[in-house]
Amino acid sequence: MKIFKYTILLWLLGYTSLQAQIIFTESLAPVIDTTRSWQGNIAPELNFKTEKDTYFMVKNNANVSFLLRKKKAVTILNQVEIAKSGDKLNVSNGFVHMEYRYLYKPTLEVYPFAEGVWAPSRGLLTRVAGGFQLRYLFLHTDHFTWRGGVGIFYEYERWNHDGVPNLTTDNIEVYQESIKSRLATGISINFTERSFLQASFYIHNRMDSNVKNPRYAYCIDLKYKITDNLGLWLSYQAIQHTKPIVPVKKLYVVLGSGVYLSW
Repeated sequence: MKIFKYTILLWLLGYTSLQAQIIFTESLAPVIDTTRSWQGNIAPELNFKTEKDTYFMVKNNANVSFLLRKKKAVTILNQVEIAKSGDKLNVSNGFVHMEYRYLYKPTLEVYPFAEGVWAPSRGLLTRVAGGFQLRYLFLHTDHFTWRGGVGIFYEYERWNHDGVPNLTTDNIEVYQESIKSRLATGISINFTERSFLQASFYIHNRMDSNVKNPRYAYCIDLKYKITDNLGLWLSYQAIQHTKPIVPVKKLYVVLGSGVYLSW
């Protein structure tokens, strides 16, 4: 059993590729069950096309949490996208996020976190961030969960202009370092024993910037359980930049669907 756990963990870390600038942690990070030593889910997605060259894409979303002690846990969130066109293999957009979660109270978590993101198709070459957050469970019943968090973090970003529409200038790289605040909230609604909805909202803002220029995002997920461990999912994600550091489109939308496995 221990070998299986470590194999899953290495698999999650070994295929680390990164996607959007805001990771939807309030939809992805599970409420910790202190009666279980570990929990998580994997949601793979496959895409095959017969174009000029045979195109095959594997995309995976995953999260896993390990209970270290009664009040401490490590959560790892991960997304990877690997595409093969002909003989060319490309590891592109995705993310990895790690939290060391201390359950100060059943309703209150305090934790440091670190994450990395890259989305070269949009011009985001590297984004690395780390900080500290409080997460509070406002309400938790059999049918409804509501939680939120507040935090502060350091962020480093490196962009080029590959994602800029109708580029007329040189494709130079742009760097930015900043200290930002983070606000987040998320809900989960169980319509039936097998169908449920998750939604979350996020705001990032520079501590030395006008509050009128934040980066914010929201996410809506619909899931349906076929069995206790197998289900279908549909997701809508949107990130809005009010003042991006390169002139990319301010609204970034991702639609996804697939099958997930949970334990």
